[in-house]
Amino acid sequence: MSDANLQLARHAYARWAEGDLEGALEFSTPDFEFVPAIAAGVEGGSVKGRDAVRRFFAGLDETWETFRIEMDEFREVGDQVMGIGRLTAKGRGSELELDQPMYSVVWIRDGKLTRMQSFLARDAAEAAAGERASEARR
Repeated sequence: MSDANLQLARHAYARWAEGDLEGALEFSTPDFEFVPAIAAGVEGGSVKGRDAVRRFFAGLDETWETFRIEMDEFREVGDQVMGIGRLTAKGRGSELELDQPMYSVVWIRDGKLTRMQSFLARDAAEAAAGERASEARR
């Protein structure tokens, strides 16, 4: 893997952390797929395509007063990039608060993010990166 993939992931996450979803999406392919840890764990499935990602995050704004994921570290795992950081959020109305470690794996194709999956457990993120890497080699 080249350092370019690590930089790509850093730049995309930095834009998103700044609240610039459009800027983050500039680093993704049109068929970008997002698999959110919490929503996927409850509802299953993923969000596919830039417009669907926009709608998903608009829905988060309705549910959460604050919702931040900050990645402090990026590392190579197979052919993917794994981000290690923290999720903090406060529910709108419910005032439910979250503060926990968050892990994310991104897959890159032709210099763009093609898939991102977030996890609440590090071992699950590492396993997913390894499984997807072995699938791609078959």
